[in-house]
Amino acid sequence: MQSKPSKSPALSALAEVIRQTRQAKGWSQRDLSARTHMPQAQISRIENADVDPQVSTLIELARALELELQLIPKSALTAVEATVRSTAARSDERASQSLMADLLRAAEAAHRTAPDREDIASLLSNLRDLQSLNPALRARALVDDLKGVQILLHGFLTYPPAERPSHAQPIREATQRLKDLRNTLMHAPSGERPAYSLDDEA
Repeated sequence: MQSKPSKSPALSALAEVIRQTRQAKGWSQRDLSARTHMPQAQISRIENADVDPQVSTLIELARALELELQLIPKSALTAVEATVRSTAARSDERASQSLMADLLRAAEAAHRTAPDREDIASLLSNLRDLQSLNPALRARALVDDLKGVQILLHGFLTYPPAERPSHAQPIREATQRLKDLRNTLMHAPSGERPAYSLDDEA
């Protein structure tokens, strides 16, 4: 049987940028397909570096993903890459700060709604502790898990009071996971805080 040829490093790097940018936006391949009017199968082949896309295809993908195709001198590549990394880090931090602010607002609203609930008070306390560690919460896995807590809190505030007792166990579990995350981040050496998922701490 003939072996499959190895993929071009340039195509693999391009495929990785497209896939990571799509995932950072929270889009599925189907979402990107709808925005570019390209078949999902074609997007899958591009992200797997199985095809060499035409320039017009790349332009369409870049437009949908809010990227810009540029030809730059090799001598400027290091500076451009450093700028891109810095911009991405600031964007991730802003998104993390926004998520944490919404979590705190929701937890405070839940605490005002049910001031006698110890589980809500404990969740709020742990969120306040995590707020000071916000730069360490930029990892995608952590953001996804914090969004789960966000959904839980908004559900608590939305459902009728009679249904709120059913949230007690999920809230206690979320509180314990936040506490474990806080402890892990606080005891890690400065500058070396691990990007663990909350599920890793369960």
